[in-house]
This record gives sequence, structure tokens and C-alpha cells, in this order.
Amino acid sequence: MKIIRKYFWYVPTIIWMISIFSMSGQTSHTSNGFSYRVTAKIVQVIEIVRDGDEADAEHLTNKLHPYVRKAAHMNEYAILYTLLLLSFCASTIVTRAMFYSILVSFMYACTDEFHQTFVTLRTGSFLDVCVDMTGVLAAVTLSLLVYSAWQLHVAKRNGE
Repeated sequence: MKIIRKYFWYVPTIIWMISIFSMSGQTSHTSNGFSYRVTAKIVQVIEIVRDGDEADAEHLTNKLHPYVRKAAHMNEYAILYTLLLLSFCASTIVTRAMFYSILVSFMYACTDEFHQTFVTLRTGSFLDVCVDMTGVLAAVTLSLLVYSAWQLHVAKRNGE
């Protein structure tokens, strides 16, 4: 049972890494098309609330599309960091697990951009690595807040 608990989080982590690899292997047409449809759905909701017209919706979709793409990258890597952290926490102390999770996330972001250079009409960009790492930074901040709150709770419970 200890072995299962120790390695449990590695399975979803590896599955997530495979899905990132798969998404970065899509052609630019496929990738842009999917994110554009997601952006259009977001704008649909905004237009329902705003009671806007269709011409305005198309303009807003075109304006928001790059931001939705970058937000997706940030979320992808925030999730990757979180899964890595849960994986590493089972076998090492939390601060070391955080360091390893940041390091592996950065290395994976770099290799992901390198992988994209081999995909038709896609390019690798260090700027995209920075966007990915912004998502990791947000997840690190959140994990530090959660860890600190948990430490305070444990200390209070133990009467320290």
C-alpha cells in the first residue's frame, strides 16, 4: 500500500505530460481553430451578459483570442507543476519537491517549445516558455499559501 501511495500521483502527471506533448504536436491550423472556438464560446457568454451584437462579438473574439491562448498555456503548466508537486511530495520534503517541480516544469516547457519547431507551421519561442513559467509561478504562489496555512493549522492543533 505504501508503494501505491508513494507513486500514485506519477500516473496522472505522466498522462498530463503526454497530453501537453500531444497538443503541442498539433498543426497551427488545428491548434488555432480549437482555441478560436473556445474564445468564441467565452465571447458568447460575455455577449449574453452584455447584450451585444454579432459584429461586436466577432471583433471581441479576435481581440481576446491571443489572451485565451496564453491563459491556456499558463493553466497547462500550473496543472503540470501541481501534479509534479504532488508526485514529489510523496518521496521527499515539501521544499525540495517544490524545487524539483519548478525545475521539471521549466525543462518540460523548453522541450515542448523545441518539439514545436518540428511541427508544420509552428515555431518554438522562449517567450512561450516564459508564459508557461508564469503559470508555474502562479501555482507556486498558491501552493506556498496552502502549505503555510496548513503549517499554521498543524501548529495550532498541536498547541505550539
